[in-house]
Amino acid sequence: MALMPAKFDGAMRRLAAALLLAFTVGLSGATLRAQEIPTVKIAAPANDTATSAIYAVKAGLFKRAGLNVEITPMASGAAVAAAVAGGAVQFGNSSLVTLIEAHAKHLPFTLVATSGMIETNVPYAAFVVRKDASLKTARDLSGKTIATPALKDLNAISIMAWTDQNGGDSSSLRFIELSAAASLQAIGDGRVDAAILGTPVLTQGLETGQIRVFAKAFDAVAKRFIHIGWFTTEDYAAKNRDVVERFARVMHDAAVYCNAHQAETVDMIAEFGKLDPAVVRGMARVTFAEYLTAPEIQPLVDVAVKYKVIDRSFSAQELISPYALKPPSRRG
Repeated sequence: MALMPAKFDGAMRRLAAALLLAFTVGLSGATLRAQEIPTVKIAAPANDTATSAIYAVKAGLFKRAGLNVEITPMASGAAVAAAVAGGAVQFGNSSLVTLIEAHAKHLPFTLVATSGMIETNVPYAAFVVRKDASLKTARDLSGKTIATPALKDLNAISIMAWTDQNGGDSSSLRFIELSAAASLQAIGDGRVDAAILGTPVLTQGLETGQIRVFAKAFDAVAKRFIHIGWFTTEDYAAKNRDVVERFARVMHDAAVYCNAHQAETVDMIAEFGKLDPAVVRGMARVTFAEYLTAPEIQPLVDVAVKYKVIDRSFSAQELISPYALKPPSRRG
């Protein structure tokens, strides 16, 4: 075999060394970029309002947006709020009543992304009584005992508003704290007279014939309003604007998908909430808001003021982070 000229051989060695260096630098850069992908911890109650986030994790939407998201189920919105406040998680999903009350007390939470909303034509939740109860009108509720997960929560103030709007007297109602499952049992046993139940407990109660729908109490707030949202602390949002904006964009895209593909998300929420997939298939599913908008939150602020959950009114816009995704007409 003919020997290569020394000059040519030296050039080849330099080229090989350059290629090796480039490969090593590229590999190191790729490793660094992988390490720089932020790990973001999020938490939500184990119900259907978490579905859009679960889908975003499983479908890789967060990964494509450069976020490594870990989701944890929690027992309640209050537990979620405590985890966000303490820094155990960066984003939480909770009832807006909790956040409205926090804002009125100057606690630094801010809404960053969309979640569930109440619509009058979607029977995701209903004000129910025992099937054989004699209750027919708002006046019949006078002196009755109502179960609710927490005093002056969304369910309680909606029931009070509905009672007053329909000729009853909300001041005569007696509220006790019970979980949804315990409320269903208590109604059946006659220990309480009524409650707002959401799916899947609502579905189970109706299917077994224990209860009947008494009213659409949420209509007393509005026919359509956002009742749950993803939030973080103002400090975290200010220091991590890029993460917040990417999270908000993914949650918007996930909301659009989940609204249009409910059947495809059955197994996801069944696994997360430890629910029977057959029950999930048969129940009314949550509608997800696509954008955070003040007009779809303000009615809840107003009802919270009226029923003394908070002592002052404010614009719902104050709840929304400036880094939340804006509707198309407001961009720019």
